[in-house]
Amino acid sequence: MILIKLGGSVITDKSMEYSFKEGVVKRLIQEIKEASTKTKQRVILVHGGGSFGHPGAKKYGLNTPRPHDTAKGTAEVQYQMRRLNQLIMNIMLENNLWGVSIPGGLVSTFNDGKLESIKTELFEALLGIGTTPVTFGDVAIDRKRDVTICSGDDLMMGLASLADRAIFVTDVDGIIKDGNIVKIFTKDMLPLTTEDHKGSERKIDVTGGMNGKVKNMLKMSSMCQTIVVNGKIEGRLKKVLLGETIICTEVRR
Repeated sequence: MILIKLGGSVITDKSMEYSFKEGVVKRLIQEIKEASTKTKQRVILVHGGGSFGHPGAKKYGLNTPRPHDTAKGTAEVQYQMRRLNQLIMNIMLENNLWGVSIPGGLVSTFNDGKLESIKTELFEALLGIGTTPVTFGDVAIDRKRDVTICSGDDLMMGLASLADRAIFVTDVDGIIKDGNIVKIFTKDMLPLTTEDHKGSERKIDVTGGMNGKVKNMLKMSSMCQTIVVNGKIEGRLKKVLLGETIICTEVRR
């Protein structure tokens, strides 16, 4: 089984609230459909929130120890994430890719912002009847905080034990170290710093967000092959799904 995450930066424009990159998503879904038809590989799809989920999560502090206006914030963010999810599900149906939507917050348990468990058996059952499970970042109940954000990365980690490969589809060619894309990234290359990104076209949050993401990828790599690929470049996702050699980063523990 192949676990694919479509990052929020690829499927939305984070600089504009509720902006959906329909053309990009159509192409990526077509690439997944063509590759999975050829290889007969089963797929679980995860997608981030981008400009649909992040504004509300930040506004109401839903990913902090002290969220506020919890009921309103939960309702707003869940609504926007389901709206984004339905846009993706429609495209899947148009491509005869039989997606079944599974809100991340309804199949996961959290304690103080940390993922405790996920109902993997539901995903396995849906794969077994020939569908493509689609889960996404969401608001989840938290045993200590009342609510927290269940991110796409949390879902990738929780589902990694089911996968042979996990592919993170991003808006960069891979992980950058010392100003260059790294073909194979290992834990001794941490931490990433702003110096690593000198001269790169795109600065990313290496002081917090990116280091955390890479640490999760390193953990996942002990369960399945873990790859970072640029979804903005046509054909790269399809090629990596087919096992072809492309510009990307493999993360190895």
